[in-house]
Amino acid sequence: MKTNTLSRLLITIGVFVLVAAGTYTYMHWFSVSEHPAYESAMPTFPRPEDLPPIALADFRYPHPRLPHPSPEDVRLLQTRNPGFLRSHKARAKGGTGALYSSILTARVEPGSQDLPTLLAQLLSTDPGYRGNKTELIALGFDWLYHDWDADQRRILLEKAVSSCRYNIEVIRGQRLSPYNVFLYNRPLQNLMACALAVYGHGHEADLVMRFTADYWKNRVLPVWRQIMGKNGGWHEGGEYVGIGIGQAIYQLPAMWRHATGEDYFKTEPGIRGFLDFLIYRTRPDGTHFRWGDAAHFARVIPDRLALALEYRNPAAFSLKGKPRVQPSSWPWGPLTTLDVYNPSALHALPLHRYFDGIGLLVARSDWSDNATYLSFKVGDNYWSHSHLDQGNFTIYKGGALAIDSGLYGPKYGSDHHMNYTYQTVAHNSITVTDPDDAVLLPTKKDPRHIANDGGQRRVGSGWGLQPAPLDIDEWQAKRQIYHTGSMRKVVAAHDLVVAVGDVTRAYTNRLSGRGTFSHRTRRVERFWRTLAYDRADDVIVIYDQVSTTQPRFTKRWLLHTRERPMRTDEGFEVEVAPQDHLGTAGGRLAAHVLLPKQHQINFVGGPGFEFFVDGQNYDEDGRLNDLQARTKMQRREPGAWRIEVIPAQQSLDDRFLVVLLPTLARDTPKHRIRLLEDKDRIGCEVVGSARTTRWWFDPRHAGAQIEVQSHRTADTHRLDARVPLAAGGSIQ
Repeated sequence: MKTNTLSRLLITIGVFVLVAAGTYTYMHWFSVSEHPAYESAMPTFPRPEDLPPIALADFRYPHPRLPHPSPEDVRLLQTRNPGFLRSHKARAKGGTGALYSSILTARVEPGSQDLPTLLAQLLSTDPGYRGNKTELIALGFDWLYHDWDADQRRILLEKAVSSCRYNIEVIRGQRLSPYNVFLYNRPLQNLMACALAVYGHGHEADLVMRFTADYWKNRVLPVWRQIMGKNGGWHEGGEYVGIGIGQAIYQLPAMWRHATGEDYFKTEPGIRGFLDFLIYRTRPDGTHFRWGDAAHFARVIPDRLALALEYRNPAAFSLKGKPRVQPSSWPWGPLTTLDVYNPSALHALPLHRYFDGIGLLVARSDWSDNATYLSFKVGDNYWSHSHLDQGNFTIYKGGALAIDSGLYGPKYGSDHHMNYTYQTVAHNSITVTDPDDAVLLPTKKDPRHIANDGGQRRVGSGWGLQPAPLDIDEWQAKRQIYHTGSMRKVVAAHDLVVAVGDVTRAYTNRLSGRGTFSHRTRRVERFWRTLAYDRADDVIVIYDQVSTTQPRFTKRWLLHTRERPMRTDEGFEVEVAPQDHLGTAGGRLAAHVLLPKQHQINFVGGPGFEFFVDGQNYDEDGRLNDLQARTKMQRREPGAWRIEVIPAQQSLDDRFLVVLLPTLARDTPKHRIRLLEDKDRIGCEVVGSARTTRWWFDPRHAGAQIEVQSHRTADTHRLDARVPLAAGGSIQ
């Protein structure tokens, strides 16, 4: 079915059209007063011609170079899932239909497609928005390389190379950053597939590989190592994991390994740890934790199955039930046979995990639907789709008890999004309010008022002050901006897990107090938070040390809820009603507020005050209630109330000590809790059904010393989770 005449005709009439790379202006608001070191022309990535030649010693030159179906794969599909190949053949329509289906069917069933028609389709395919069709052009060239004659290969190679160059100009022109979802949705996958397919076929193709290899190895992988650390994780919220990194985390290293022999699955622990992140971010109700910009909390992660098969991880593979036998990734992943499937594997995993790159601790009481589940975050800002929420914690048991509040909507950049949801006031952290912190957000048009929530420095996407860093070098050059906190210690023993975080730099850096919107006034000199979970007695202890520059600045310890809280003699209590789906038996959270000794507790919320901050309720003139009422939105948890614990006396230095007791709604906590004082130390005693714990805090250290005494034996265990406060250094 090869036709030289048709190929020559196509060349003659010019069916191939070189798509010129358009110029795209990165939309950002820039303020010289905010960042005087920056020029108006933003730097971007180097041109391919400006990069040195590369050497790929073990490159697989024979085609196909991209992952592809083996004869054994085809036989297994014909036996276990024959409908898969039949459906693609039907969609292919003999070469006139869907491109991927046509290429796949031509590969697994030679002679089944009209190749001249398929070639015409490929040559007339525009690379598309952000080059999203480039991968199909590359796939047609690579998978069917031996089916084309010399003229057809040449013209298809030219088409592929020009599409690669288009992708490069998209990445360069739009400054697509390894920190941002846009790159992984799918410009980088497109470019890598194309570069691997054409490499070695002439000078222009080699220039494409220069850029791709430099970008992958010197830009993307260092950022992955930074964000994922040794244990995995990703900084963007909600569905952005699925539509971004979640469809690149396997595909990119798999394509690269297949063609070059370089195996990053073996050398990068963060890639393996990404599977743990997918497991531990899943709450007892089966949805994902609420974190950052997010509107969907059960989004499919495209690369989960392929990555789980790569590492033979049954817990990650079995998260969503039994899959059908089919390829697990693009362009072709290992078949999803069930030899890895084992739902009970989840129960053998540790009950806590610390994701070091993003500073996130996740802990739970067990792996049941009624488990206590909590998260605690102290780390750096990586720009994209995350919130001003360092120090934030969440608690779930029978329902969401301490929530990450607000809605991601009604659109990006709306008043509700920027004034409430994005800011610290919507999270379970601490605000420190300076009434004079009122600098307007500089924009290209009129400056915009943003509510003074008393929260953290305004850093990252959405504010329009900084585009995403090009790479880790640019992030490091701007570290004064993006360094927002660090988890100084995480220790676990005796059914305790304790995390000590320095949150100071989320509020204060060297630029704070200089009259800028982003870095705000200088209010916070020190904020260290210690969060501990005692799994044996289901107790959460939170201890905060906060120092401000002026005693008149109001400190507020915040906890957000869905339902109206209730006052108790010890502090407050929250309940959530049972619902009719997994993990929602109903829950209760009782709080003992031990420090400050003299304090007031405010409840802010209810009709007209759900998202109240700085004198205004940011509810989009009531439209948020309509948005939430829609059926598809009901799994969102915007909340309606927040609890504020405020010291009764104004002071430079304050300590907060709160003990939280989560239970199912039908249970009442039986713990006995009292404040302890001993010379310079202060602390609390918690007598639970399993044991007694005593927690000691001293002014020279963050963290705690914990004594654990069993009711059944005379043994006492001690856990030292202290960090000298001098370790935090000073802010110049």
